[in-house]
Amino acid sequence: MRYFVLLVTAICFSTISFAQLKVKGTVKNDNGKNLAGASVTLYYPGTTDSLKTVTNDKGSFTFNNVKKARVEVITSFVGYKKFLSNYDYTEQTGEQNIWDIVLAPGDVTLETVTVEAARIQIKEDTISYRIDSTMYRKNDNVEEVLKKLPGIEVDNKTGKVTAQGKEVTKVRVNGKDFFGGDVTTATRELNADMVDKVQIIDDYGDQAAFTGVRDGDPGKTMNIQLKKDRNKGYFGNISAGAGTEDRYQAGLSLNIFDNERQISVIGNMNNTNASSFNFNSGVMGNIMSGLGAAISSGMGMGRPMGSMGSSFGNFGASNGLNVTKSLGVNFRDQWGPKISAYGNYSFSNRQSTTLQNVSQQNLQSTPTVNLQNNRDYATNENHRFSFNIEYKVDSFNYIKFSPNISYTKTGGENFSDFLFNQLNGSKINDGFTNSFSNSKTPTLNGSLLFNHRFRKRGRTLSVNLNATDNKAESINDYGNYTTTYIPSLISDTLLQYIDQHNDNQSFSARTSYIEPLSKTKSLEFNHTYSRQIVGNDRETFDIDPTTGDKTYVERRSNIFENIYVTNRFGANFRNNQKKFNYSIGMAVQPASIKSTSITGKYTFNRDIFNYFPVVRYQYNFSKSKSFSINYSGSTRQPSATQLQPIYDSSNIQYITIGNPDLRPEFSNNLNLRYNNFDFITGNTFFGTINASFTNDKIVNNIFVTAPGRQETRYLNADGFY
Repeated sequence: MRYFVLLVTAICFSTISFAQLKVKGTVKNDNGKNLAGASVTLYYPGTTDSLKTVTNDKGSFTFNNVKKARVEVITSFVGYKKFLSNYDYTEQTGEQNIWDIVLAPGDVTLETVTVEAARIQIKEDTISYRIDSTMYRKNDNVEEVLKKLPGIEVDNKTGKVTAQGKEVTKVRVNGKDFFGGDVTTATRELNADMVDKVQIIDDYGDQAAFTGVRDGDPGKTMNIQLKKDRNKGYFGNISAGAGTEDRYQAGLSLNIFDNERQISVIGNMNNTNASSFNFNSGVMGNIMSGLGAAISSGMGMGRPMGSMGSSFGNFGASNGLNVTKSLGVNFRDQWGPKISAYGNYSFSNRQSTTLQNVSQQNLQSTPTVNLQNNRDYATNENHRFSFNIEYKVDSFNYIKFSPNISYTKTGGENFSDFLFNQLNGSKINDGFTNSFSNSKTPTLNGSLLFNHRFRKRGRTLSVNLNATDNKAESINDYGNYTTTYIPSLISDTLLQYIDQHNDNQSFSARTSYIEPLSKTKSLEFNHTYSRQIVGNDRETFDIDPTTGDKTYVERRSNIFENIYVTNRFGANFRNNQKKFNYSIGMAVQPASIKSTSITGKYTFNRDIFNYFPVVRYQYNFSKSKSFSINYSGSTRQPSATQLQPIYDSSNIQYITIGNPDLRPEFSNNLNLRYNNFDFITGNTFFGTINASFTNDKIVNNIFVTAPGRQETRYLNADGFY
């Protein structure tokens, strides 16, 4: 009896298996090209049952467990007409092949096309968008395509790209930096028809890409992958235009590509507030921006709404009327089978004229109304050279060397008149200021990365060295003419000459060692040493309005040095499974701060101890659906301007005083992200939650010292989130 039951069961399973079919096919266009990512749906007429899939990279698809019945197959792809075909599998057995699915171009025109279902792939920290000709119009640049991709936003005015709620700060083309990682240059100068796919990457740095250990807050990097047939040839464009009020614009873009050897040239001149290059992007841009802010603040150029910044470090801003000339060259080549080199040089000159009217009401114990009329003229000249050499010594060793050089020269003239009134219209004070300034800032920066793989699978060693030398020299000739009416009539004239020298150096070394515990688990040990030296030599002179003689003012002068040294020790455990992966670890960081004022004859020392828990978890529901959580900690050192206890009365309406007792900020960062993309419908959902809580947040403490005058000091505060 038992054998009879087994025999009947076997016959039943055999019958069921023969009642199911496997249907395979390939989708092509009318030129015979295979279409990857096409939606294919198999229906059973008269029922609600269906099977759905999408074609693979070769345009092929497979349906398993197809019933022996009449079926309808509907195939669709963006920009093509739907294809409907009928098949009778009632008497068929085994594997069936469909060879007649050929899609014809649809009625959607290039002038009205929008992205309905960009082909998206999601893999851990990378989101890839496949680009095809239905997503752009003739002569569109990459920026126009980005505006149509789900999860990506582009600012029409500045060109700033935001992905999943976070700004994209670096760009690569075919995996290599393009014009120093300048995002706007790549998105506005590269044509959309060159692009095969766009990738948005959570970038933890080159060392993390090798080790797989990700800690800290990642930056957003965009990689533009070009089509294979656009990696060889000559192509570019020339444009010119003129308009009313003597407006003009002319541009040149030339690309000479020969597979691995690629040369791009970009030139532009205009008076329409357009800029080809953003010199505040990337590593060098961060250094320059911070130093530019320190210079302008150090010159006593504080003003509400930050309107004086145009002369210092805001190159690329579009306020006012700007005349811009720029030229850039990007180079990439493969020097033999082991060495690749790529780099760029960019130059830009901008002359800016800005007229600004400011109306500000201060709701303090004695409310006031401040009216200002500002007239600025600024010149800014920038040179930037960056280079990268990658040397793949063998299958176990890799070296990357990246030197960078930049030079910035600025000049500015500012004229401003001001009026402070009480709410009842009574005049508190009025007057005007003028300022003539110039500065020059050379910067050297270099990094060296060494990666080594041991013969034991998964065991690695990585060392990353970084060094920066940044100097700035600036002078400012400043005048303030104020008449005070309350409580009594007083006329003040303050003429100052400020000579300032900044000398900043930094060095860091990070070592990471990974020991595998199994095929999916590993331990990582790391150490980071960092040393930052900020030096400032500021000399302030009062000028006699009658004779023009200069008198040294010790109270507003200082020779100051701040040394910040950290040693960070960390360990992480990583588990990488098919459906999920996570990292959990801890780092401790003892730090020391030493501030010395030679002029003030004092030294301030402090030791600090911080700890950094690291938690990272990602769960993959499917290839198109995932959830991740990431926690990390970070610190930020106060600037030289915030630390120096100088009574800066360069602008007597806005006085600032530094605080040498400031502690570094410590931020706790939490990121939650959920991604879901439906390949069949094309529906996309990106959800991101970012939270941050900062201890010892460096804040401005602003208070009114007299009607029409305020003083700013710097303090540490908790509870910032």
